[in-house]
Amino acid sequence: MQKKRGFTLIELLIVMSVIGILAAFLIPTFSKVQDRARESGVKSVAHNIQVAVESYNMVNETYPVAVDITLRNLFDNYLKTAEVMANLPKNPFTGKPYEESDTAGKIMYTYDISTNNYKVTAYSKSGIRKILELTNSD
Repeated sequence: MQKKRGFTLIELLIVMSVIGILAAFLIPTFSKVQDRARESGVKSVAHNIQVAVESYNMVNETYPVAVDITLRNLFDNYLKTAEVMANLPKNPFTGKPYEESDTAGKIMYTYDISTNNYKVTAYSKSGIRKILELTNSD
């Protein structure tokens, strides 16, 4: 009598079950890690915008005067025309240049003329939770 080599059906089912259980735990964790990495990308873009706004101030001796405008609007109407930023950054969540309608990873700019302070605010994937707020105030 020859003994067959290989796995039994029970052994294969157990291995597949273990792999399924591990995948059920790891996939959501991996998704969260990806979102955190994209949020880091949004923070990086916000820092670049802050540098561009400061450059705009050096060239024009004033900050862009606007209230609650999107990154796209800030770029088109101020940073591009003053030649302090050549290209509109890409949104880490979409992989495309920022648009007015972006909610995931949106970046907003506000300038308060009475205090001469600006604020660059970056948001998470939901577009609701602030992940970073940059300003020139002391």
